[in-house]
Amino acid sequence: MSDFYCDEVLSNKTKVEKIMETENVLAFYHTRPSYKSHIVVIPKKHIDSLISLTDDDILASFNIYQTAILI
Repeated sequence: MSDFYCDEVLSNKTKVEKIMETENVLAFYHTRPSYKSHIVVIPKKHIDSLISLTDDDILASFNIYQTAILI
């Protein structure tokens, strides 16, 4: 399964205004915002399911929360 919007952003096919970027996480303004300030925070590695999370995926997920707090 693929999240088309996130894949497009991560492959640079859809240009976005980046707010913050780390080794594992990208935060950017949504290209079609639903709110005045619509920020998207995504892992750079695609995670298919919470059930199949590895230890590395859990660390990357934690980095998402850390990034969201910093924004």
